[in-house]
Amino acid sequence: MTDTSPPITAAQSRAGRALVGWSVPALAEATAMPVNQIEQFEAETLDPDAECQRAIRTALEAAGVLFLPEQGGEGVGVRLKFPRLTVKRIQTWEGEGGTTGEDDIP
Repeated sequence: MTDTSPPITAAQSRAGRALVGWSVPALAEATAMPVNQIEQFEAETLDPDAECQRAIRTALEAAGVLFLPEQGGEGVGVRLKFPRLTVKRIQTWEGEGGTTGEDDIP
């Protein structure tokens, strides 16, 4: 199956991390990528490859980040799928060995 998700930007990565309260090392752990690769991507000193962008997007989406496409000339963005408290509870639950599952929230 081919991933047809649009690529994310460095700003979306930084904003997504901020929304879920992740440091660069936390994102590196979630993506199994080197810290310096994420730092370079977010600093826009590294030409992003699709695999890097896909890994970051997947990890942040799993943490509750929703990536917003450009609409009506307003640019791309990010927001949380759930309220911050719900995201924190889900992360705690999953961190305690709870099973993960798909949500039905668009």
